[in-house]
Amino acid sequence: MARAFLVKHLVTASTARQSKQHLKAQFHRTSALLSGQMSYTEQKAVLRQSVKQELRKLSVEVMTKESQAIAQHIVHSHFFQQAKTVGIYLHCVKLKEVDTTPIVSAAVQAGLGKHCFVPLVEDRHANMRLLHLDSLEGLVAVPPFNIYEPKPSYVTGLPRLDALLMDEPLELLLMPGLAFDRQGHRLGRGGGYYDNFIHKYKQRAEAKGWRPPLLVALAFDAQMVPFVPTARHDVNVDILVTAQELLACSSRGDTVLTAASLA
Repeated sequence: MARAFLVKHLVTASTARQSKQHLKAQFHRTSALLSGQMSYTEQKAVLRQSVKQELRKLSVEVMTKESQAIAQHIVHSHFFQQAKTVGIYLHCVKLKEVDTTPIVSAAVQAGLGKHCFVPLVEDRHANMRLLHLDSLEGLVAVPPFNIYEPKPSYVTGLPRLDALLMDEPLELLLMPGLAFDRQGHRLGRGGGYYDNFIHKYKQRAEAKGWRPPLLVALAFDAQMVPFVPTARHDVNVDILVTAQELLACSSRGDTVLTAASLA
C-alpha cells in the first residue's frame, strides 16, 4: 500500500480530533463490512451503500461549510493557479457532492488566462466529453438529477472545444467520487465515466508526448474511509482535498504540494 504524504494541515486541534473520531468510526464500520470472503464487486457494493448512508446524514449547513473550505483550498492552491487548462466536475445536489460552483466561477473569470472544461455525458455506456466553458451562462440543467452540463455549442453556433481533441494538454482534472481512502484510492458511483475518460485521455497524452493531467479529488469528511477495494483498472488520484487538508496520495502529488509549500 502506497504511503500517503500529509502536506498541509488546515484545521484547529478540536476539528482535527473530530476528524479522527469520524475516521475511527468509519474504520470500525468498514472493517465490519469488508470482513469475510466477499468478492471485489461485493466489497464495492457494500461500501457504496455504507457511504451513501453517511451522506444522507449530512446537513445542508455541514455540506456548505465543508464545500466552502474545499473551494478555498483549491482556488488558492499553486496547482490550480498555475494550470492553464482545467477540467472540473459540476456537482449534483441530489447526490450530495462537494459544491464546485466557486471553483468553476474562478476558472472562467476573465483575465486569468484559464481554459475551463466541464463534463457532458454522451450516453449510459460511460462515455463523456469535457467541453470548454467560457461563461456560466453556457450551462443548462439536465434531468433526471438536474446536473448542469455545457451546451454543445457557443452562442456563436460553433461547437465547443473538446478536451480530447484540442492541441494542448489538459493540466488539471478535479474529480468527484463516492468514497476515498488516504492512499488516493477512489470509489465512484459505478458508472465508470471518469475511469473511461482518463483512460482515453492517457492514450492521447501518450501519443502526443504530454503528461497526463494532475488528478485531484474533492471529498466531504463523510466520504473518507480507511480502505477502498481496488482492481488494476481503477484510477487513483494524485491529491485529495477535504475541508481539513490537502493530502498527497502519489509521488507526483507529493512533489506538487511540497514544491508549493516551499514557494
